[in-house]
Amino acid sequence: MFLRDFVRRCAEKFPEDIAYVDAARRSNWAEMHRRSNRLARALQGLGIGKGVSTAILSHNRIEVAEHWFACMKTGSVRAGLNWRYSSREMMHVIRDCDARAIFIEAQCVGSLSEHFEELAAEGRILIGFGGAHDLPVDYEKLIAGTTGAPDLPPLEEDAVGAIGYTSGTTGNPKGVLLSHRNLLTSLVFNNMVNGYTKQDRRIYVTNPAGININTMCMNIITGMTTVLENFQAERFLDLIEEHRITTVTVVPTMLRRIVDDVKAGHWDISSLRQVCYGTMPATPALIREAYSTLNCQFLNRYGVSESTGSVALLDDVGHRQALDGDIALLRSVGKAMPHADIQIRDEDGNEVPRGELGLVWIGGDTVMQGYLNLPELNAKTVFGKWLKTGDFGRMDERGYVFLGDRQHNMIVTGGFNVYPNAVENALAEFKGVGEVAVFGMPHPQWGEAVVAAVTVSGEADVTPEALDRHCRENVSKFEVPKHIAILPSLPRGNTDKVDKRAIQAMFAEPGKLPWAIEKETA
Repeated sequence: MFLRDFVRRCAEKFPEDIAYVDAARRSNWAEMHRRSNRLARALQGLGIGKGVSTAILSHNRIEVAEHWFACMKTGSVRAGLNWRYSSREMMHVIRDCDARAIFIEAQCVGSLSEHFEELAAEGRILIGFGGAHDLPVDYEKLIAGTTGAPDLPPLEEDAVGAIGYTSGTTGNPKGVLLSHRNLLTSLVFNNMVNGYTKQDRRIYVTNPAGININTMCMNIITGMTTVLENFQAERFLDLIEEHRITTVTVVPTMLRRIVDDVKAGHWDISSLRQVCYGTMPATPALIREAYSTLNCQFLNRYGVSESTGSVALLDDVGHRQALDGDIALLRSVGKAMPHADIQIRDEDGNEVPRGELGLVWIGGDTVMQGYLNLPELNAKTVFGKWLKTGDFGRMDERGYVFLGDRQHNMIVTGGFNVYPNAVENALAEFKGVGEVAVFGMPHPQWGEAVVAAVTVSGEADVTPEALDRHCRENVSKFEVPKHIAILPSLPRGNTDKVDKRAIQAMFAEPGKLPWAIEKETA
């Protein structure tokens, strides 16, 4: 059983039901199946079949799902190009996975246009869609000029079906090799624990590059309708009301904006039964506020690209248990989902006792096959069915997982280890604080100093002095930030997470900190 089987079944069982909504466009399951069949056959005619990589650069559009369905059917390998990437990073991805065809949305053409000649010289086919593009091949003409179904080659469960590129702290994006088994297992179990049904109407707003393509196409398991949109806080609640959305998946930065908008305006979002959040820590203060404001179920999920997405879940029961008095659970990402194992291990790979801090290891059938073209990193990361993540965490006696922080985010100040997540949670508890980023900066006395940047929610009266007093009452002395700055907004990276590297670069400029940063010399 493979993902392509579910596309066919949805077309057979729900042919006239809407699969995707994209602005004014609607596409039912029969049409999705027919068009992806034609695209798959057209690609085979261009010599792009089983095991051959194709890349796509696009915002959220129906064509992104059609392209992924076509790849499922032919066994070709799908790679997403993040539209937030620089052209240098995009070229790295294209060459790293050796994409033979590159699908480019019209509004993204300028991101790669300076490289079109060299891509063509390398024998790569450029296919445009979604407006005027002037590329050699037009998507709609390619589909219109093809009839019939593609040849469906036999597939192997452990063969690579998709490459999800993930940005590390340094260097080029890394290609995460995901097998057909990885992708199917993740999709089925995430549908199960989320409780999705055919009657659900889901809105998808996150970037479709990387592992997110599996999330975008979550509907192939149940046949539910998915509304595609690129996240705009001012439009989000309108869409929920207009389409009677029942379930949404957001990152905490989006959730913060949604809560603020609901409190400030008037929308009928009574259809919303569930909010899923994850990919970065959400503070207990935000979760409590979201519960009281949105009046629906909440699910907190944890996973990484290398585990094909979510592997741990704090379900709605856990959230309500926390709000009823077990407040510490709100700092947890829940327990391992049915398809995954989670262990906390020391630096030597030995499991540590419950309650002790260590590195999070993930096991099961969703652990990636490895990184593309990075054998040395694979040797340090993948151990059979086990993945060594870069996340610190601990597990309590009940099996709840509490994340510490990314290993590379740890701040060493005056010989003490500080995990930014702990300080961020404390600052976020202060009334009126919106988003928080805590990070380390070089300091002449302490080696590194804890620094915090925060935004203010609404018209709240928040000052650095008040936040300093709050921290001194709620965290250890060595964790109290040496400097707190209030900013109008925090910069974000390619996945809409707060970009701490960009904030650190900002504060490295002369005069931004109350102490001088010594310049490194060769």
